[in-house]
Amino acid sequence: MTHTDSRTRATGVSRLSVFARVTAATLLVLAAPAVCFLLTTGILGSGASIRFPHGYAVTLIVTILVTVAASALGARIAGRAGFGAIRFVLAWWAVISFAVTVAGVSLDRAHLTELGIAILAAALAGMAVGLPLAARR
Repeated sequence: MTHTDSRTRATGVSRLSVFARVTAATLLVLAAPAVCFLLTTGILGSGASIRFPHGYAVTLIVTILVTVAASALGARIAGRAGFGAIRFVLAWWAVISFAVTVAGVSLDRAHLTELGIAILAAALAGMAVGLPLAARR
């Protein structure tokens, strides 16, 4: 085996490793807010059916903390390679949550508005923690 063959093989393994780490970080950050609000809210189907059985403050705090932890862990797993993916996922959550908040206000559904605010706060907090960590690695 020549020197070039070993370098090509190492590069292929390295790219696969980076792809796997970025994918894991993306899925982690993507799932965090969804899992949190599903576990802390009683959703029966529509915006009018959203309840916060443990209280809105618990939903807000848990969603923010878990999203921040997922963003930090995602940054740790993927490093600089995951910077774009983490930024994209959290921006996606911010846009979706902004739309949910606007829909809640327009439809006069307080719980829908609160849910949008919780996810928006979590996305912004995740960006504030995860992006600088990913940029440093």
